[in-house]
Amino acid sequence: MTIAAVASVIGLATTANADEINTTTSPVQTTQVAGNSADPSTISATSANAASMIASEATTINTETSQNDVTSDISQNTVSSETKAVEENLAAPVASTAVQPQAAEVKNGWVNENNNWTYYNNGQVTSGRNYSYLPTINGEGHSWYLVDNGIVQSGVQKWAGTYYDFDANNNYQRVDNNYVQSQWGSWYLFGNDGRIQTGVQKWAGTYYYFDPTTYLRVDNDYRQSQWGSWYLFGNDGRILSGLQTWKGQTYYFDPVTFTKVVNTDVTVNGTKYHLDNDGVAKAVSNVDAKVDKALSQRGVPYVWGGNTPAGFDCSGLVQWAYGLGPSYRTTYQQATLGTHEHDVINAPKGSLLFFGSDNAPYHVAISLGDGTYVHAPEPGDVVKIGYSKYFTPSFYITM
Repeated sequence: MTIAAVASVIGLATTANADEINTTTSPVQTTQVAGNSADPSTISATSANAASMIASEATTINTETSQNDVTSDISQNTVSSETKAVEENLAAPVASTAVQPQAAEVKNGWVNENNNWTYYNNGQVTSGRNYSYLPTINGEGHSWYLVDNGIVQSGVQKWAGTYYDFDANNNYQRVDNNYVQSQWGSWYLFGNDGRIQTGVQKWAGTYYYFDPTTYLRVDNDYRQSQWGSWYLFGNDGRILSGLQTWKGQTYYFDPVTFTKVVNTDVTVNGTKYHLDNDGVAKAVSNVDAKVDKALSQRGVPYVWGGNTPAGFDCSGLVQWAYGLGPSYRTTYQQATLGTHEHDVINAPKGSLLFFGSDNAPYHVAISLGDGTYVHAPEPGDVVKIGYSKYFTPSFYITM
């Protein structure tokens, strides 16, 4: 912009604002006022000074304007340069790296998903319910598992018309040869192939019976086994032996075979029982049992002072057969056990026959009730049957 133009602008500005400018402070106005009272030379000098001031201000304005123009040009150039760089960067092709597809991990074997063990084979699970021989969950060998849509099953489960148990505390493996509690609380026995058991089964050294319909253990019942024999089971389910009461009758079950014994006699705790055709036991009289006990020793040699099956004397045989204490060891002592009766022909079975006087008997025998007796006669002889008609007793006492 030229100095003349600046001056013109200033002049225009001064004229335009003359009404607003204080006449006492405006340089132009001051000059005009002074001119009204001074001489022309003074006015001329003053005008020259004013022109000089205007020229100086115009130069200053021109310099500032030039600097502003330069600054504006630099700013415009800088912005233009930055814009061009951005445009070039946007236009330039972007180098890119192709994204490689990642292969999904293929699941195999047992995988724990949501607290359920699932079996995968090449990423696939079998559909439906399957009973399979698979690697164990802990990786130690193989076992049988039941899976439903790949998910392992536990507890008692039905499969192929029977039941199995799978132990959640043992890697869900099939339970073999064990008596275990089911998930609903009942107890069942599983065999060596894992199948649930029924009928008579051996477990923990004894036998139990498991109902063929419910598979539950049977207590307090008399049941027929799968092979036809009958057995009695107690209140804890165990098979019973010996003398047992069932439905008001007493029976005897062999301690070895556990079957009911029929048509014979047995002695239990010193008491003899006769078992009829149905096996019902009837106690033989106490006397009969003792007589039979003495008769069982026939042929045992006479031994002086003997009172065991190794050898008996007469009073020793009586003491052993009747279970008498040491106070009744001799013939004399035994004669004090009851009232002396002398009609010996009527001596009942089991009574004691004495030979000699009431006060000094010297021999004793056991009556068989028919004029015969069993006794240990003398040294060199054996326990045998004697006959009253040949060797008649003096008196008897009833036991």
